[in-house]
Amino acid sequence: MGADRPAPTRVLSRRSPVVLLSAALVVLLAGWAAVAYIRADRGTPTCIEQVRLRVVAAPVIAPALDRVARANAGSQPCVSVEVQARPSAVVARELANEGDVGDAWLPESTFWLRRARAAGAFEVPAQGTSVASTPVVLAVNERVARRSGWPDKSLNWASLLGTRARTVQVGLPDPAADPAGVGALLGARALADENRDSAATVAATLRRLAERTFSPAEETNSLTPNRDLPGRANVVAATEQAVLEHNALAATGKLVAAYPEVDVPWLDLPYVVLPGAQGRARDAGGAFLDKLLTGEAREVFAGYGFRTSAGFPPAMPEDGRLRPDERQPVPLPAEETVSDVLTGWSGVQRSARILTLLDISGSMAAPVPAGGTRLDATKRAAREGAALLLDNSELGIWVFSTKVDGDRDYREILPVRPLGDQRRQVTEALAEVRVKPQGGTGLYDSTLAAYRDARRHWTPGRINLVLVMTDGRNEDDDTIGRADFLAELKRLQEPRRPLPMIFIGLGAGIDPEELKAITKVTGGRVFVTEEPSGIRRIFFSALADLSCLPPECRR
Repeated sequence: MGADRPAPTRVLSRRSPVVLLSAALVVLLAGWAAVAYIRADRGTPTCIEQVRLRVVAAPVIAPALDRVARANAGSQPCVSVEVQARPSAVVARELANEGDVGDAWLPESTFWLRRARAAGAFEVPAQGTSVASTPVVLAVNERVARRSGWPDKSLNWASLLGTRARTVQVGLPDPAADPAGVGALLGARALADENRDSAATVAATLRRLAERTFSPAEETNSLTPNRDLPGRANVVAATEQAVLEHNALAATGKLVAAYPEVDVPWLDLPYVVLPGAQGRARDAGGAFLDKLLTGEAREVFAGYGFRTSAGFPPAMPEDGRLRPDERQPVPLPAEETVSDVLTGWSGVQRSARILTLLDISGSMAAPVPAGGTRLDATKRAAREGAALLLDNSELGIWVFSTKVDGDRDYREILPVRPLGDQRRQVTEALAEVRVKPQGGTGLYDSTLAAYRDARRHWTPGRINLVLVMTDGRNEDDDTIGRADFLAELKRLQEPRRPLPMIFIGLGAGIDPEELKAITKVTGGRVFVTEEPSGIRRIFFSALADLSCLPPECRR
């Protein structure tokens, strides 16, 4: 009989629609009641609105942060935490441009909070809450370490980085883009001050470091297991965490950490809730910070090689390559001190951030004795000038005349970026530049716009300047006017953040006095030539005049 029983679906199909609807309603109500009972029993509220907390973090800490977030999933009802690994330099730049990067930020160092604020993100907190830390050390090739007396005696910075050190090749991550590089420079300065070394001796040491300066990879550590140290070096400024991670993954070539005997700022891994976070997202950001300060979170961070915010170390191998003693974290010094040492550094190694304006007014079509036009000569000069700069220097290009972009007298053709990433783009962009027939020289509005942009993106550790290549004077009647232009330039001056404007004038139509009035306000210079072939000498002269050696850089 059981085999002849109709299937449930067939029985229901012969019932009326009313019966079917009633049955479905009963099932729905029963299911809802069951879910409500389960939720009440578990204490889980019904979420009217789910909050997604977006946390951007430096790649070095993001995996640990994500692990903490996953371990605490569900601890904040109706809140999910999404961790995204992003280079701190990129986040700082996007915050300065008012981009929506997330609700909270965890960079490697307070250095990046200051960098974002200096670039215009004034609402970003100047300080955060440190959730972990790691000291800056010198990662030493084991052969060099043994030659220096290790393991019988501890390595020190004076013998490796000091002004009297001669037998090692020290690699430095670019201090303008890496807080470990900043720490190494501050350490070198402190050692020099202790020994009362002369400015010339300090300059010689910094030049030696500049020879092996490298741009750190944005996504990864500067120390790669089973590969040579970057910068053709046998000693590299890095963090304790990076050395610990390197040695754990390296089959051979493990490194020895030299700890500084002078105050060198640590990476303090500060957590901040960003100003764009509002309402429940802001509350969730604060609550997540509480989770990051628990003992469970500290254990996670320790598992990734970080110390606690108070300096208590993680577990370390007992091979003497690292020192597991508890240390007091050293904070980043005042911005004035950091700017001073970075300005001195920029003078030694000629790393620059240059926003270049090229005149494309009608007069730039005039021929020059060597052949071609003034614009051709100018573009050739720009290419040669770019070739003089280091890969980690930054260069951007605007063109200007009158009404080049709608009512604007200027247009960006290449954004300011590291030259190593865009040398080919520089050549291609310059090749596309053409004269604007009958175009005048919109000098005031264009240079003022460029100066404001360069001021907003002023970068410590580089020679920051605005370079204008033109063949004439202002010819735009619909402009800000000379008096107001000079007054606004004067208002934009910041003595501790020098931003000179350099003019390279081509041809006989230049008015040097007008250009000198502009450069007098900004601390720049005017170079005039009727033979653009001399541009290489002009570039060298400009950089030499604008760079300086410590302690003369202290303003």
